[in-house]
Amino acid sequence: MSNKLDIILAEISAGELIDKITILEIKKIKISNKEKLNNIEKELSSLNETMKKSITNQNLIKDLIVKLKEINLKLWDIEDGKRAAEKENSFNEKFIELARNVYKFNDERAKIKLAINNTLGSNIKEVKSYE
Repeated sequence: MSNKLDIILAEISAGELIDKITILEIKKIKISNKEKLNNIEKELSSLNETMKKSITNQNLIKDLIVKLKEINLKLWDIEDGKRAAEKENSFNEKFIELARNVYKFNDERAKIKLAINNTLGSNIKEVKSYE
C-alpha cells in the first residue's frame, strides 16, 4: 500500500489562486533551502499552469496582482519582525505596531482579492466577517 496521496483538485477563487502564487514567488526569493525551493517551484509551476488555463485575460488584473504581491511582501516582513521580537522576548511598542499591521494589511489583502474576483467574475469569493 502506497502512502502517496493523489492530486487533490478543489475549486478556489481567482483571488485566492493569485494570492497563493504571489506568496510562492516571495518564498522563492526569501528561502534558500534547496529542498524547500524544489517544493516551492513544483507548487508554483502547478499553480501558474492553472492560472494560465483559467485566467485568460490577466491584463484586466495586472495592477491588482502587483498590489497583492506588495501587500504579501509587507506581511512577510512584518511576520519576520514579530518573530524576531518574540525570540528576544521584546513585546514593546514596536511589537504592538507590527501585530496591528498584520490585520490592517490582511484587510487590504482581502479587498484586493475581492477586486480580482469581481473583475474576473469568479464563481467563489472569500467572505470576511469583520468590518
